[in-house]
Amino acid sequence: MTDMKNTRTGKTFLGVSVAIFIAKLLGFSRDIILARVFGTSVLNDIFQVIFGFPSLIFSSIGTALSSVNIPDLTYFAKHRSLEERNQYLGNLLAQISLLASLVTLLGIVLAPAIVRLIWPALAPETTHIAVLLTRIMMPTLLFVSLTFLATGVLQVHSHFLLSATISIPFNVFIIAALLWRGNDIAFLGYVTTLGWLLQFLIQLPVLIKEKYTLRFHLDFHDRFSCNTFRNLLPILMGNSLLQVCLFIDRYFSASLPAGTASALSFGSTLFITITSVFIVAMTTVVFPRLSQHCLEGDYPSVRAILEQAFKMLFFILLPYLLLVICYHRQIVALIYQHGAFNSQSTDLTSQAFLLYSFAVLGYLCQEVYNRVYYALKRFSVPMVVSLFCLTINVILDYLFYKTAGITGLSLSTALCLLLYAIIMTVMVSREIGNFINRDLAYYLLKLILPSASLLAVAWGFHLLGGSSLIMGFLLPLFTASIVYLGVAHLCGLSSVFFAREASH
Repeated sequence: MTDMKNTRTGKTFLGVSVAIFIAKLLGFSRDIILARVFGTSVLNDIFQVIFGFPSLIFSSIGTALSSVNIPDLTYFAKHRSLEERNQYLGNLLAQISLLASLVTLLGIVLAPAIVRLIWPALAPETTHIAVLLTRIMMPTLLFVSLTFLATGVLQVHSHFLLSATISIPFNVFIIAALLWRGNDIAFLGYVTTLGWLLQFLIQLPVLIKEKYTLRFHLDFHDRFSCNTFRNLLPILMGNSLLQVCLFIDRYFSASLPAGTASALSFGSTLFITITSVFIVAMTTVVFPRLSQHCLEGDYPSVRAILEQAFKMLFFILLPYLLLVICYHRQIVALIYQHGAFNSQSTDLTSQAFLLYSFAVLGYLCQEVYNRVYYALKRFSVPMVVSLFCLTINVILDYLFYKTAGITGLSLSTALCLLLYAIIMTVMVSREIGNFINRDLAYYLLKLILPSASLLAVAWGFHLLGGSSLIMGFLLPLFTASIVYLGVAHLCGLSSVFFAREASH
């Protein structure tokens, strides 16, 4: 039976969403201050290349580790003794620490070669800075891995808010360093690396509270740790569909007019930043319980969780998509149109932002359905479907990038993600039973009324012809959102966030 503290998915989801929003807002503020301090200088370029791309790879590895660890730890927490549970986690932490430390040492020694590999055209007079930053950056692999493993433990024990807020001190730490030491790039590098260590350390008190001893021991023959490393690659590939599609879009955009690649980057970043607040919050809340129910073979409970999750996410993401359709250009202009980012840049970026936003269903399904298969320990299925959809994306990009430009590239990714959503919906329904039932369909139909009310408000303001920032965008956006929430509440649709789930 589901624990009482876990029966209110909606309230927990809202709380985690707010926490993630605050964390992302601080991250955005960090980037603004970074831009103010370094501008578009070569130092900023070096920092972004040396810390940005490796951090993305390391975070992907950490996410994969957490995705494998949560189902296994759920099993130990429910069906094994406290000593066996601690022994499992201690062995996993020890192996990860050993391997990450070896890679770190190797990276520090080979830093000059790594710099030449990732940035062969770097000027000789700045190469020593890049080498220094590479050596400073390498320990983040260890700290990121430990952080995500600890976060998975917290989520298994329902400490969702803490796991969602650990990046807040990290961002505050970096902002303080920028304000204190200005453009000291090496100091910023040390602070960024130590910030990842801080994210691990602030989780330790809760681990101790949950009676984890954290005694490291090595057993390379343990079947659980062997499965962890065996499944890392399938999870990495299965979780990266959207990200790889975006990379492929930018690859093809290199042959298009100047500014196309930047517009694709700005548009996709804005789309992911907004939607990930809610999608990541939902997967954070439901994944541990999906693992528990799949472990017990309780598929009715899995279907009930998915039904409620899709109701809540559609309640939020449908008006997001409608508002983007109505105000995509105004949104981009408000956020980006400053300095060298002119109206032509806004036109290009808003096209990408609009069309990428149609990938929201596929992005949602990627994050939610993958967790179902990870809970079932069927790690290869999302990978195979992702590889198939990536192939389709490459073909579409090749066919349309010359004739349709930025529209063709961003639309091909949206179509690719939609294809993924359709395929995975069919496959998940075959695996656990059909969760798209009459109740879910009726809920989605009822969303038509508040959605139509939102569009009516937007159209009404359009007819009034306001062109100022307030009358042409902010007031209609605010009014349409309030009307949507009000009509949805009158229709009883908002109650899904406060419903107590039935136990099976």
